Amino acid sequence: MSRWAITAERMWDGTADRAVESQAVVIDGAAIVAVIPKAELPPGIPVRAFPGATLLPGLIDAHVHYSAAMGPAFLAAGVTTIRDVGNDLDWILEQRARHAAEPACGPTIVCCGHLLDGPQAIWKHMGRPHRDAEALRASVREEVARGVDAIKFYAGLDLDMLAAGVAEARAQRHWSLAHLGAVTAEDAARVGLNEIQHLTGCAPAWKASTVDEQDALIDVLLEHQVVMTPTLVVWDRLGGLGDLAFFHDERRAWVHPCHRAIWDRYRVAQADRHCYQSAMAHVKSCLARMQARGLTLALGTDAPFPHLIPGFSVHDELAMYVDAGIAPVAALRSATSIGARVLGVAAARAGRLVPGMQADLLVVAGNPLEDIRDIRHVACTVRAGRVFERQELAGKMAQAARHDADGAVTSDLCRYTGAKPVHD
Repeated sequence: MSRWAITAERMWDGTADRAVESQAVVIDGAAIVAVIPKAELPPGIPVRAFPGATLLPGLIDAHVHYSAAMGPAFLAAGVTTIRDVGNDLDWILEQRARHAAEPACGPTIVCCGHLLDGPQAIWKHMGRPHRDAEALRASVREEVARGVDAIKFYAGLDLDMLAAGVAEARAQRHWSLAHLGAVTAEDAARVGLNEIQHLTGCAPAWKASTVDEQDALIDVLLEHQVVMTPTLVVWDRLGGLGDLAFFHDERRAWVHPCHRAIWDRYRVAQADRHCYQSAMAHVKSCLARMQARGLTLALGTDAPFPHLIPGFSVHDELAMYVDAGIAPVAALRSATSIGARVLGVAAARAGRLVPGMQADLLVVAGNPLEDIRDIRHVACTVRAGRVFERQELAGKMAQAARHDADGAVTSDLCRYTGAKPVHD
């Protein structure tokens, strides 16, 4: 069927303060063509109805290192757009084109290409080393020419190198983001960096800081309009690597066997684990302050690092935002309309349920605007106008598990942990 409609008890459009009842989303091909009251649906139009459920825009994960083995899991969790923030350049461009042509492969991909690092690349396959600022500027120009959507800088860059790379990205009219190392968030903001990952460089977020100390950081970030993608969940998982609850998580069925093997072998020093554990309360406090003061927050996860189940870890990150004191609707905006704006796909593709947008949405049982935990009850996902049910996607996951997991992240994590590529 070309034109059809989907209805639920309530619909949230991605921006409003509350959901609206008795609405219908009309889809034609890959696009949303109308959002109207159910009573106004034309006679004879095919309708898929979900009583007791909520319609939402497809979720967005703004921090992923993609492997094709992860595609079915993202769709099963209602994630219809991802940003890959570090991968082999040739490979991720191929995956982006493949997903654009065939929605069944997985979510829409926005990509950054390689992690642009300092003289020694921390990750051999995802990263690219640079001996000096001119080499870094050349890489920025090359990646822009190849068609990446944004530029990702990495932790091995000092401030002078980062400033040179950010200036080149700005000259090329490309968004810049970074996982900072020794560079502070304040200095990165002052040289024009657009977005910070993982709360790196944000010293007041990681300790028992005062409100004045937090505000001094936030003032600089607001002044320079820096976006934050906190990825609370990756720090939580690294702090709890030995937590047996993660090994009993039924959602691990959505993880490729190779990635599960990597997780089982991943090690973090005990002192570092305890540091992450003790820091989480401070991190959440600072994040809530950032959101309350109007800092733009996107939502990302860092899948497939340990215990970050592709797609489903977005649900976990949303719950952590709410636990930090952020309202469910604000948390959901970070994974829909705000995430789409940050990724540059808000104009016509993602993040809202309005006419003219790509038909990316999910249906969840319950109302996540009242109880964020309901986001995990995904009844179905629509990606570019095509409906994907859990059973179909489970079959695709089983098929993917019979082949090696690809992507630079798999190669780097196998190298880091000593795991061998495995499949069922």
